[in-house]
Amino acid sequence: MGIFEKNIAALKKKNEKIAGAVTNIDWNEANQWISVKTASNGSEIVAVCIDNYEWYLNSRLNPEEAADIYWERYPIRLYGTYFVFGFGDGRHVRRLIECCGDTNRIIICVPDLVVFGVVCHYFDIEDLIQNQTLDFYFPEVAEGEVENILSGVIEYTKMKLIDFCILPGYDVRYADRCKKFIDSVIEKIQNEVVNKSTHLGFNRMIPRHVLFHMKNMIGQCNLEQVNQKLKKFEIENIPAIIVSAGPSLDKNVGELKRAQGKSFIIVVDAALRTVLRNGIRPDMVCTIDPESPDRFFENLNLDGLLWSCSRITRPEVIRQFAGKIFYNGYYWGKWNQRMSEELGYMFPILSVGGSVTSEAFQIASYLGFRKIILVGQDMAFTNGISHTEGIEKAFGDNDEYIQSRTLMDVEGIDGKILKTDFQMWCYKRWFEKLFMTNEGKYQIVNATEGGANIVGAQNRTLKETIEEWCKDEIDIYGTIQKIECPFSENQQKKMLLQLKEVKKELEKFEEIIKVVIVKQEDLLEQMQNSTQGKHDEAMQLRELLELNEKLREMPVQELVVLYAQEAEYQMGDEVFQENLEPKDLVQKSTELLRGYQKAIPLLREDIEDYIMKD
Repeated sequence: MGIFEKNIAALKKKNEKIAGAVTNIDWNEANQWISVKTASNGSEIVAVCIDNYEWYLNSRLNPEEAADIYWERYPIRLYGTYFVFGFGDGRHVRRLIECCGDTNRIIICVPDLVVFGVVCHYFDIEDLIQNQTLDFYFPEVAEGEVENILSGVIEYTKMKLIDFCILPGYDVRYADRCKKFIDSVIEKIQNEVVNKSTHLGFNRMIPRHVLFHMKNMIGQCNLEQVNQKLKKFEIENIPAIIVSAGPSLDKNVGELKRAQGKSFIIVVDAALRTVLRNGIRPDMVCTIDPESPDRFFENLNLDGLLWSCSRITRPEVIRQFAGKIFYNGYYWGKWNQRMSEELGYMFPILSVGGSVTSEAFQIASYLGFRKIILVGQDMAFTNGISHTEGIEKAFGDNDEYIQSRTLMDVEGIDGKILKTDFQMWCYKRWFEKLFMTNEGKYQIVNATEGGANIVGAQNRTLKETIEEWCKDEIDIYGTIQKIECPFSENQQKKMLLQLKEVKKELEKFEEIIKVVIVKQEDLLEQMQNSTQGKHDEAMQLRELLELNEKLREMPVQELVVLYAQEAEYQMGDEVFQENLEPKDLVQKSTELLRGYQKAIPLLREDIEDYIMKD
């Protein structure tokens, strides 16, 4: 078997889609601008000719030495995560792996598939492809997969242990792709910080919601099914209308009826009452709030409505009001993987901005809509009003609610200064950043006719936008309504049994924790009393490190952490710092494990309530 065949075989095991894309490269065209040259020390290097300029993937003098020198600038941390932009000829990556251990994670963003394919032809990188600490991301082939990768590697407790590493020349040659990759990582980190606050604020509520939805989604649909069904339409030419619950919605909601059956109308939960009152049936309802009040839904005819929710959506909304649900999102690494395996495709995960409106926007984008109209998206207290009249008193007295917020000034669409709060300002900035980084991808119309000005969106009336964009009849609702649960009855039974195995996994996890705590306390006592030599101490530390790593590798640990957020956030940063003495490290690690120990009974109780009960 030749070098290329070996590399492709390894790549197939890692990612069959990428392997197929590399195999199908037009090599005749590639050979016109990519070649292999010889460095001064006799090593082979890849040269890329762009605009009559020859760019080398490595040093023309000594590529091996160049790789060594490059990594001298980066500290190798015990639990560090390295986001590397560029692959080169693999030498830099191989050197990084040699410096790292099993506790490290390396994410390689490969910006040019063709260059990577040429490297696969001339360089044996089978060992790199197979390495378990290494993940590849190819934006040209699987742009949407970055969210799956980032969800699995970015944790709040390891924020200080993240490094961006851009291989020489890649930031110039692939400037736009480099910026986009870094922005996606930063956005995920920002979301993780927000999630920290959210999880601590809602304490046990959110973990319970996650458990509920993991079981409930077995009998429901997912957004990828919708995506596949809508491919028969020219979706990019059909407008999607995102209806939010800002006070300006009352001004133009009547116009929406003319767009029904000629667009994709997705309504956030807080705007549902106003929309239904005006005789409009949305194509989809989006609800993600863990505390959505019943006022949003009660005393309404909800028959036939189609719903989208996330892992934090209030379960009572699903139980009492929702019908057919289309799931997306990251729930639990093991469960997302299990869902994908059973489906035969990746369970959809959307990158959202923390609000139900940003979720609705990302749903529309995921489904392929490129003409998007925003309605009721005030992002400000227009005329001193917080929300549409449809949800009167849902948030208490209007004036008291506004006074309770952290207020800021924001420019309105008419140039006047309006009051907003910090939360809405953050959502506004999220949209503006999205529009800026995806310039040319969308046609965005802000038809709110009031509220804050959103940079990157065109301000127009809803009436004239509907007249221009909503001309052709199209039955999107009817198409989506026909979608059925993708799992057979037997599949559902099998998946439920597999989900219930989490109870046994938790018991094993608890047993190991008890052993580790006892061993760490014994070692700590010996360290304090100086009763053993450095060699024995190092041996025990190595054993404990292996046991702790075994805990981290158990999938159920991820669920335990949800119930031990406070302990994780308080201790995690300190546990993973480099400057701790061995004694301090053992002590902090023990405190963290005791936090896990306290969380386990809570998780066990909720597993019984939300998963084990039929």
